[in-house]
Amino acid sequence: MRVKEIMEPVTSNWLRPEQTLYDAICTMRKTRWEDSSVNGMVVLEHGIKLVGIVSIKDVIRAVIPSYLEDNLGGFTWEGMFEEYAKKAGQMLVRDIMSTEIITIGADDKLLHCADLMIDNYLQRLPVVDKSGRVLGMVHIRDIYLTITNIMCNAGE
Repeated sequence: MRVKEIMEPVTSNWLRPEQTLYDAICTMRKTRWEDSSVNGMVVLEHGIKLVGIVSIKDVIRAVIPSYLEDNLGGFTWEGMFEEYAKKAGQMLVRDIMSTEIITIGADDKLLHCADLMIDNYLQRLPVVDKSGRVLGMVHIRDIYLTITNIMCNAGE
C-alpha cells in the first residue's frame, strides 16, 4: 500500500507565515475532517514552498510560555488564561510554527510512513512531490483507520 492511497489532498487548506495566530486558528477550526476540526496544518510560503507546520501543541505553547508552566499551579488570577490567549492571537504563524519538517513522498510505502511517524513521535506528515511541492497530508489516524479496516475485514 502507498501513501497516496490514504493521504488527504492539500488544495486550499494551508496557512501562511504572515497570518496572525488568530487567523490561523480560525482557518484550522473551519477546516474539517469528519466531524471535527483539524489539529495541524502546513504553512506554505506563496502557496507553494513548505516552510512549517502549526499544530495544536504549537498554539498551546504560544498561549502558555514555557517559563510559566511550572508556576501556573498556584496562580489563580482571574482572567489570566484569557488574557494570554488574546495576546497570543496577535502573534504571527512564522513565530510559532515548527520548522523542522519531515516529509514523505506519495509513492512511498505506507510502512515507511508509519515508521517515520512512530520513530519521530509525529501526528502528521506532509506528502510532497520530487520538487518539494505539498500534495497532501497523512495523519496518524489515517494509518490507524487503514490498519483497523484491514483487521476488521480480515475477520469477516
